[in-house]
Amino acid sequence: MNELTNERINAGIDTTQDGQLVKLPGDATVYLVLDGCRRHIPNPATYNSLFKTWDCIQETTLSRLICTCDAITNGAILVKTASSATVYLLSNLKKRPIANPETFNAFCFDWPKIQTMNELTLSFIPTGSLIKI
Repeated sequence: MNELTNERINAGIDTTQDGQLVKLPGDATVYLVLDGCRRHIPNPATYNSLFKTWDCIQETTLSRLICTCDAITNGAILVKTASSATVYLLSNLKKRPIANPETFNAFCFDWPKIQTMNELTLSFIPTGSLIKI
């Protein structure tokens, strides 16, 4: 466990479900669990620009127990630069680095959907916290 995970557990934030895609039975609303919160994915186009397949979604009533935070931005994308292997989730006016391939895969992100962005353009976008499981 890293320091950030320890801090979140000590602060009462449970990040053990991070990376899950969840929905309630009978409800079409899909959430990504990130930072211990469920974050609404606003539409199928945004979902399809980030994730491998709709089969990644788990239907569960337990998702009601997870707090709700800011939604994923409409049109969120996965980006990187041509000169770096670091992949970012670009959402909510921030680029959030994805720690490693294991985290990327655990979140059911889709490698072919990564878009290459100009380094200068990406450098002007504020960097958010690291996404890691």
